[in-house]
Amino acid sequence: MTSSRSTAAVAPESRVCTVCPLLCEDVVVTAGGVIRACAAGAAAFGRLGSEAATAATGAGAARDTAIDRAAALITAARRVLVTGLADATLEGITTALDLAEAVGAAVDIGGSETSQVSGPTIARAGEVTAEWEELRDRADLVVFWFCDPSATHPRFIERFVTPPTPGKMPRRTIAIGVEPVLPASSTHRHAVLPLAAAIDAARLIEAAVAGIRGGPLRADDEAIAAGAEVVADAIAAAECVAIVTTRGADPIGLGPWSTALLVRAITHAKPAFEIPLAGGIDGGANLAGAAAICTWRYGAAGGIARADRGGGPFLPAECDAVRLIDRGEVDCVVAVGRLSPFVEAAVARRAATIGLVRIASGDAASADPARPSIRLGCRSLLASRSGTLLRGDGRRIVLGPGLAADDDSMAAVLADLVARVQACLQTRRGPT
Repeated sequence: MTSSRSTAAVAPESRVCTVCPLLCEDVVVTAGGVIRACAAGAAAFGRLGSEAATAATGAGAARDTAIDRAAALITAARRVLVTGLADATLEGITTALDLAEAVGAAVDIGGSETSQVSGPTIARAGEVTAEWEELRDRADLVVFWFCDPSATHPRFIERFVTPPTPGKMPRRTIAIGVEPVLPASSTHRHAVLPLAAAIDAARLIEAAVAGIRGGPLRADDEAIAAGAEVVADAIAAAECVAIVTTRGADPIGLGPWSTALLVRAITHAKPAFEIPLAGGIDGGANLAGAAAICTWRYGAAGGIARADRGGGPFLPAECDAVRLIDRGEVDCVVAVGRLSPFVEAAVARRAATIGLVRIASGDAASADPARPSIRLGCRSLLASRSGTLLRGDGRRIVLGPGLAADDDSMAAVLADLVARVQACLQTRRGPT
């Protein structure tokens, strides 16, 4: 638990922390600081006092002028890309996709799976997943699969792994990979393996779980075989298994595929599920919401060539944000919230040849010199009192039930922009 002093005097208030996809609902902001937030969350709440959570664009005529300029840039473009989205509420994401449909834009949330040649894991192999409370309440074995949640989801272990299991069996944990994750103890082991060994290890363990072995596991690399043996033996002794993974850079997607098949093999013998942790502190709090809304409307979380609810073409590793920008196929990017470092770098490579409209809070935008760019400031998601999000495992989180939307929220700014874009398009078409 971390507490951070803040310069703003506030009455104790329960808040949702939107620094990462954990969306911790038990954070309390007081006059003396922030209670139960991680270091990143406490620092973010502390900054709200100095930022006053206001829209940098301002109000009145200044905001209207900025929205007019943004609408003109968007409607003048030959092809627009709408990306980001993970820092918006479900309502804001829906409005951003209304904008994409109005101008026939490409859509990509900037996640790793839409840049993989083989596409999302769930479309290729299926996934057996569960809510994080299922891990906390049922799993007596947790395997950290080549990941350390502390780096991306700081309170995940505290909230869902550390609490004791309701049953008699103590929860055991194994970290397979480079990071030990937890200190060595009677209930925690570390099988040291490089990330490059992940696929081989998964296939070896899958073979062991399926009974396709007649003795010790074998592999060309003895370390991989030994690490796989540790995990396979622990799985055999467990009653319920949770495998915690992350979705990082994987150009082909064989890593998530092999893990999904491993989990599915375990489920034939006992309760088991994967807990995929996507995004993290740098990936946006509502990455799950962005993926869900895009999938509901277009059938995929991104890589959509043209926003069309009647059937937007899904082209993974062809129409993902980075490839579209690098190939010069878009001349205007609408960045809704923060962009991933990879998309930011792609935009930077295009310099003045690409227009940029950012809709972001004061702490999420950067200067964009030497390019046609407009920044529409909005209230930070952390300060919002209205809107809905999806936690990383899909659980619905309401920021402020029963409260009216903020005029300077991202959703409100996007709604104004959509209205202005539609007006510009109608003016160009002329009277009907």
